[in-house]
Amino acid sequence: MDISLSFVYTPEMARQSFRACHPRTPVARWLPAGLYVVLGILALIEALGGTHVDPVGLAVGVVVLLLGLGWPVFYARRVARALRPYAEPTTAKIALTDSGYAGESSGRAVSRLWPTFKSAALVRGFWVLKTESEGTLAFPASVLDAAQTEAFRAAMREKGLLKR
Repeated sequence: MDISLSFVYTPEMARQSFRACHPRTPVARWLPAGLYVVLGILALIEALGGTHVDPVGLAVGVVVLLLGLGWPVFYARRVARALRPYAEPTTAKIALTDSGYAGESSGRAVSRLWPTFKSAALVRGFWVLKTESEGTLAFPASVLDAAQTEAFRAAMREKGLLKR
């Protein structure tokens, strides 16, 4: 398999790629926030429920409630920071060979050998390649033509990365 391609990587494509690599992001953002809000409200009810106001319980309740309200904001900033290098459209280059994956975009170059990957999957229109330790890489499936797609699928099956 020798596939080399170049395409324009847009900010919208970067957001879609992030969603494909991290499909549980909404759960990671809202579940902890909801739990903290509920725990904060319960702590405030407990602190204010007695005949005397418990100042420690009141402080803990307010802090936990504010943490719950601020969690989505902190998470959104983390995502925005991760996508900052892709704020402007840029040319991306990808080379898929028998030995590995190489990509370059926004002045960043990534090169990995196939044995470092643990899976490959088509998610939301992107080929998502998961590594053992570095996280995920993704590129749009639409940049491959039919012959390249079939060659890529066959190579991924042969390497044991594509389960279907």
